[in-house]
Amino acid sequence: MKQTHRAAGAVGAAILLAGCASAPTAGLTGGPGSIKIQAGEDEIPALEQVADSFTADTGVEVEFVQREINAQAISNFISQSPTGQAPDIIVSPHDNLGQLAANGVVAPVEMGDRAEDFTENAREAVVYNGVSYGVPYAIENVALLRNNDLTAQDPATFDELRAIGHRLMEERGIEYPFTVSQSPEAGDPYHLYALQTSFGAEVFERTAEGEYTSNLTMGGEDGHEFARYLQDLGQTGDLQTSMTPDIAKESFLNGESAFHLGGPWELTDVEAAGMDVSVLPVPPAGDEEARPFVGVRAFFVNANAPNPVAAQDFAANYLTRPESQTAMYESTGRPPASQVAIDRMQGDPLRAAYAEIAETGLPMPAIPEMGAVWSFWGTTENAIINGRGNPVELWDRMIDNIEGQI
Repeated sequence: MKQTHRAAGAVGAAILLAGCASAPTAGLTGGPGSIKIQAGEDEIPALEQVADSFTADTGVEVEFVQREINAQAISNFISQSPTGQAPDIIVSPHDNLGQLAANGVVAPVEMGDRAEDFTENAREAVVYNGVSYGVPYAIENVALLRNNDLTAQDPATFDELRAIGHRLMEERGIEYPFTVSQSPEAGDPYHLYALQTSFGAEVFERTAEGEYTSNLTMGGEDGHEFARYLQDLGQTGDLQTSMTPDIAKESFLNGESAFHLGGPWELTDVEAAGMDVSVLPVPPAGDEEARPFVGVRAFFVNANAPNPVAAQDFAANYLTRPESQTAMYESTGRPPASQVAIDRMQGDPLRAAYAEIAETGLPMPAIPEMGAVWSFWGTTENAIINGRGNPVELWDRMIDNIEGQI
């Protein structure tokens, strides 16, 4: 579905124009042509506001291709970019960056001084092999949602959370000590990663600059300790692989659990249910800080863009503006990647809390080697939780399998 840019209102355009910190690329003003941006339905309204300012300044029209990002959309972009058929700019989760960069279909984007407006995780997420690609706009991560009608306690550890949950099961008749999305077939390491990192078992090694290498680091004693903890969660029945995302969410919404490990995408349903909740960091199960994965949605410029100068100008000089970042948050409801936009959030303490917790998280690895991890990781966690073998032996076998694939 293709939309041609339409004006989004003089007021929005004026605000965006006022936020410009650097001049448009020389030679564009009054220039012919257009750029095409592929984005989702909830992103386009804000992008239309940004496009108003851009077109007024440069004369370059902006067209939109409405398409939600998925594996097929990424595959199409990779195949169509060299032929000139792909859009000039695409919106994508940052963990596709390794695949996009390895195929040579995205161009470096320098945000200049405005890079400092973004959170450290957001900046690091769009860097691959030392090169900065793209402009972040949203962050998402797992945190702890607490039903304040059931408890006001703030557990310091995950074992304390479990104890509170069991007490409430006895006193209030609720069904679960906590809820978290799982998959009976594939597992769900993503939702459990904060617990895993609290044992020091990060998935891949990171350089001093924060970039991931292909060296797997979740083996050894740190990984063994996490595996034993998973075994305990399974033996007690506190963690059940049969708890699908729908079961986990509905159980929390229905008051069957005081605690829920979930992301900001859950908030729309929580708010619609009129629940009184708080967003808290996931408490650690091990001796270290619990650090969830952080996903970053970003704009990437086609390395073979039909209008490359205009595309770079739009990305570097317009999408980086605090006003643009705030507009994206207001349009999508996703916590911003811009610290300036986060600071401007008014009346939205829940998403602001998610954004704050994201600063302590770890960017999802964007390296191609991550593709070898998910399947072995999830099925092994399921096997441990369900008691299908010695947890240490199962974990070590998983490490060997992943390293064999890498």
